[in-house]
Amino acid sequence: TGNAESISYSVYEEAVRRGFGASWHVLDDYDKFGFDSLRTVVFVVSTTGDGDPPDNSARFWRCLRKATRADPAAYKHLRYAVLGLGDTNYSNFCNTAQRLDKQLLAAGATAFYPKGLADDGTGLEEVVEPWIAGLWPALERVARCGSADSSGAGALAESLAGLAVGGGSDAAADVTPPPPAADSAGAAYEFQPLLLDFRPLAALKSITGAPRVPPIVCAGSFLDAEAESRYWSAAVQSAAAACPPWHAELEASAPHDASLAPFLATVASARQMTSAGALKRTLLVDIALPAAAAGHVRGRWHAGDAFNVFAPNDGRLVAGLLAQLGVDARTAQRPMLLRRAEPATELPAHLRRFGSTPASIQDMLTWSADLCAAPRKQLLRVLADCCAEPADRNRLLYLCSKQGGATFDELRRQRPSLLEVLRAFPSCKPKAARLLELLPPLAPRSYSICNAPAASDATWQIAFNVVEYELEVVDP
Repeated sequence: TGNAESISYSVYEEAVRRGFGASWHVLDDYDKFGFDSLRTVVFVVSTTGDGDPPDNSARFWRCLRKATRADPAAYKHLRYAVLGLGDTNYSNFCNTAQRLDKQLLAAGATAFYPKGLADDGTGLEEVVEPWIAGLWPALERVARCGSADSSGAGALAESLAGLAVGGGSDAAADVTPPPPAADSAGAAYEFQPLLLDFRPLAALKSITGAPRVPPIVCAGSFLDAEAESRYWSAAVQSAAAACPPWHAELEASAPHDASLAPFLATVASARQMTSAGALKRTLLVDIALPAAAAGHVRGRWHAGDAFNVFAPNDGRLVAGLLAQLGVDARTAQRPMLLRRAEPATELPAHLRRFGSTPASIQDMLTWSADLCAAPRKQLLRVLADCCAEPADRNRLLYLCSKQGGATFDELRRQRPSLLEVLRAFPSCKPKAARLLELLPPLAPRSYSICNAPAASDATWQIAFNVVEYELEVVDP
């Protein structure tokens, strides 16, 4: 879901700011950054399936087990800390973090800081934020800081001790602006107004506990006229609408196993399996594989195997968001490249391809960023600084503060899209590139194959429930 990536990146950014010689990597890149020679490592790991590690750490786990079997003291030089992300609504809570801790201890490594286990069922922030706050003193004791400013931690604490709340009245509780005009770009998107109670804010003189504003990571630049002409002549937009413009590049750069390359399949049929009066509506969908993909997987799959469906964001949502940001149609479709705003920090992993592969803001928002993810406090803190009106800024600061915890929980319960959050604070106008670096990556959805291989191996069937629910929101 991108939580581990986002949190680990925040730790990395703060480590760089504090003067540590830090780098940031996916676990499966262990051989690229010389994991065996590292002396101090901070792990942020999530759990998938039935307590399994994510796919992008599978090779790391094999390497770790192999090294431990060969030498029980293989990592006696390593000092580490582990932050685990999980959900107590599932069995094997934070199993990946628990296993990693045991495996490293068995290999002779030393934990320099107690592991943290965050529960998404009650809110990751309850554990994540205090765990990260306590990490820095522990890290300073075991790692060489180089040019770190010893006064940095104190200055940071002082800057976050009290954020001034100034200007405007917050007696009103409803932050929903008038509905957009019928001819606006986002009118086709089904808009869900937010109803939040900000009356307690009127009695506050300052707020505390808001997260630090992360530094700007991405900077975008449009292609010059000649490069843009080559971009369009290369027909990168000729792919079907169901594929990202860089689909051909993904196919060409697939791993050694060609069966892992993404492909465009066809929904051959869909039928309802449950009766009209059933409590659940279950659909059975037949997916016809293209000839090339069918050839790669023939004889290699079984009923119960899983595959991922990559679904783009709703085009109406993207159009509405671009209109809200004030990005016109021409600008939204101009190809651009992303670069690092500062040499010391890397681009987020899901945006790195755009350092060499040009794409438009519209395509990046459609295919790379999760526009419907539950809002995070760090994002709200950045949005607060993008507001022209003091009332909007104060309310966003309140939402991500310690005093506004209950209102923040209510915001997440209503599950707004990014567009709905921005419409609730109409003077907030962030840059599109800034949003791209703060939003979690758009993740694929996993489904299990429910049919056995036929002679042709050219069809997969999936069955799933269509869930409809009403969210009760009481106007405060």
